[in-house]
Amino acid sequence: MDIKTNSRMKTRYIVPLLLFCLFACMACEDDKTEMPRLFRPSFIASSCFAEDNTITLAWRTSGEATSYTVELSQDATFQSEKFETQTVEHGKCVFTNLRYETKFYARVRANNESLAITSNWTEMGSSISTLSRTIPKILYAVEGSRISETSVEIKWVVSEKNPVDGLAIWEEGTTEERQISLENASAGQYTITGLTPRTTYYVALTNSAAPEGAEKYNQQRFTTAGMPADAVVVEDGVDLMGKIKAGMTDASKQALVFQLKNGVDYYLTEGGEVAAKTGDIKLTKSIALLANPGERPTLYIREGCFNVKPESGNMPDIEYFVVDNVNIKETWTESKPSKGSKTRLLNIGKHDAGTDFTIDRFEITNSDIVLPSAVLMMSDASEGVTTINHIRIDNCLVSGINDTKNVTKQFGFIHAINKGSNVWNDVSVTNSTFYEFYISPGVFGAPTANVPIAVGNKVVISNCTFYNWGSNKDGKNTYRAVGNFSKLTAPLNLSVNNCVFGSSESKVLDAGGINLDSKGNYCTSDFEKMSDAGLTLISLDTDDASLFRNIEENDFTVIDAESVIYKSEYGDPRWITVLD
Repeated sequence: MDIKTNSRMKTRYIVPLLLFCLFACMACEDDKTEMPRLFRPSFIASSCFAEDNTITLAWRTSGEATSYTVELSQDATFQSEKFETQTVEHGKCVFTNLRYETKFYARVRANNESLAITSNWTEMGSSISTLSRTIPKILYAVEGSRISETSVEIKWVVSEKNPVDGLAIWEEGTTEERQISLENASAGQYTITGLTPRTTYYVALTNSAAPEGAEKYNQQRFTTAGMPADAVVVEDGVDLMGKIKAGMTDASKQALVFQLKNGVDYYLTEGGEVAAKTGDIKLTKSIALLANPGERPTLYIREGCFNVKPESGNMPDIEYFVVDNVNIKETWTESKPSKGSKTRLLNIGKHDAGTDFTIDRFEITNSDIVLPSAVLMMSDASEGVTTINHIRIDNCLVSGINDTKNVTKQFGFIHAINKGSNVWNDVSVTNSTFYEFYISPGVFGAPTANVPIAVGNKVVISNCTFYNWGSNKDGKNTYRAVGNFSKLTAPLNLSVNNCVFGSSESKVLDAGGINLDSKGNYCTSDFEKMSDAGLTLISLDTDDASLFRNIEENDFTVIDAESVIYKSEYGDPRWITVLD
């Protein structure tokens, strides 16, 4: 075969090969045009945020995408079957009705439905959390007149914005709830039956269609009526005084339990006269002064008290001292002014070594208290030790008598500051208001270095409101609303949480070396020592007159519905009400 023939044969094979390669390249270019690559979208951090239980997400779009799929999950790996998903056409979406106070993770991808292709997922660099729930205030406080031994009538605001279709009720200290479906929620009231006498409950309105965790509206607390089986009904102050003295000497009785009648004034004197002397009522055994819910009776004391005096061979046997649903006040007139520190509720006097004794419970609940000195007085250093295992003050309105001419000695509301006063074990002051007693040394006074402080002690003040309380002594601003602990040498574990402080010229406390835990405490602009309060206070940036309904009448109802203390229910809960 000659060279020319060989060349023609090579050309015959090469030309088709070149044409094949050319068409293949053209086909590849066509594929690139018809099968575009989808770029992953990227989140715009500044446009991703939470409001209430809603999360808004935004991302940068790409030209080839026809839609975007977004997933929201509580699982950072997105492996959980429980997640929220949306597919949208643009670069933004909003997830609503999520669980409050919950951390979520987000991811997004681009889609092209016509080509059946998707991009890889883009995960948001950090989590995003829904906010705390602002609970609508639509459930009215339970009126005492609507409470019986086995039932309670509750009322609420009917509105389309906050629909109600049920109730939840549970005993204090438990988590087991009783659910009640309402057939006629539009009535705005319902009577719950089948309750246990003399038991504390919580009740809340519910909405079964609400997001998870937000089914309940605001709750209210109440205690059913009813008396212990051994309760003795007393008619008046003379009757009460006689029954107490007789009971203390009756060896057949281990404790005295008295039922005071609703709305009756009890002047605790020998003859029942107004502004007469009470004197010392010797206490040797447990006593409870009780009343049913409703208009409270008032126990009037003047120049005297319940007095405990331990002596060798004559030791008291006191498990409890309890006052519930009974107001406690000093009785006085213009001609017979306050007797100052001589009027107190329970006094434990100085006693010798070898006469140690223990009271398990000292409790005052649901009471209006107006005394010139202390509800618990242990003023003298004592070689004998008095131990009180539990002190509880709850749902009380506490004031005093600012008569500096006659109230010449001031004591803390709970005054146990010296050697022998072993009461700092389990102390709880909750849901109460302390007001208009500026010459008081505070709730706890000024404990000395010699006062016993138990290991593992717990002292709590929470959800209380203070106004012009413990703020001034002869213009020197030396008193404190809570107390002065600067002299203590043993560690006291004190918590002050969720309290509101109004007008005052002095500090909340002097911490000294105590272990202080404080959070959620707020003050108005009329609290003058915010920067040197002894604990951290958050300013409400409003004055007393703008926050409270009527400070001249000591009505501290919070009228600013946008205030954080209204929304989060800080301070004494009695002042957080349904605003018409």
